[in-house]
Amino acid sequence: MNSPRKVAIVGCGAISRAHATAIEALPQVELVALVDTDPAALAKAESELGAPGFATVADLIAAGGADAACICTPPALHDGIAEVLLAAGLDVLCEKPLSVSAAVAQAMIASAADVNRALSVSDKFRHVGDLIEAGERLRLGEIGSPIHFAVCFCAPVGVRDRWPSDAALSGGGVLMDNGPHAFDVLSHVLDAPIEDLAAVFAKPSLAPPVEDTALLHFRTESGSTGRIELSWVYFTKDLDYLVIQGTEGTIRIGWTGGQLRHHGEREWMPFGSGYDKGAAFRGVWEAFLSSGPVAGNSREGAAALEWIETAYDSAR
Repeated sequence: MNSPRKVAIVGCGAISRAHATAIEALPQVELVALVDTDPAALAKAESELGAPGFATVADLIAAGGADAACICTPPALHDGIAEVLLAAGLDVLCEKPLSVSAAVAQAMIASAADVNRALSVSDKFRHVGDLIEAGERLRLGEIGSPIHFAVCFCAPVGVRDRWPSDAALSGGGVLMDNGPHAFDVLSHVLDAPIEDLAAVFAKPSLAPPVEDTALLHFRTESGSTGRIELSWVYFTKDLDYLVIQGTEGTIRIGWTGGQLRHHGEREWMPFGSGYDKGAAFRGVWEAFLSSGPVAGNSREGAAALEWIETAYDSAR
């Protein structure tokens, strides 16, 4: 039996706990180190997660013992940390977005290729069973040909005075935060690549100067249309986060499961079991651990950033 991969988590904020829980559940990986420049955050994580802490990535590398790392810092720090970890021979799983620009993301991918290491982005929705099933039902033609896709991630989030509202650390607002999730969801179901996209932002009311409400419209190469609705201000989390309209019916994916209804029918047919965050993060780690050098989804993460940049250009 192979020994478990030894992993460090860099950045001990809230999202690190989801990764740590997934690591604990998987026999093929072991959490061996934590890194954070904030002594209080590091001490709390050491106490909760039971792994030794280091103040810097350089200290982690000098100590040895880890062969992979998960970056959970603000996005503007991703590339610099990844560069050091990759150069030291560690495979890297990076929280979304991969970086704050597509060009920087491509440079990260090139760096991983240069040293023959794996680089992946933590796109959890590609491991949600309901979405996988929705894509299969689409490919089987259960609602005919898709016409329109709608993705919605909207819920009040207290980002004021936190790093997500600091463009120097986050790279942007709600679009940079939840846009990668939206494109991850669409990766399951789009009938063709996106060919055109436009965006408008509401006047910021929560976290100026970054945008806190964004609306994107797109068209795919096959001629279907789509909408992405994102907000930190208003609440729609009790509704579906994906709706697909087809020539013969509709598929809806919500937090509690999926539904399908053909045109002319009254009742919705349920399927799936709902969103399971733990299972999604375990899927992220299983995919990362099985990927080869520079494999996984880092190129898809860079492509999502290209469309996010297009949206920012459009909104300006």
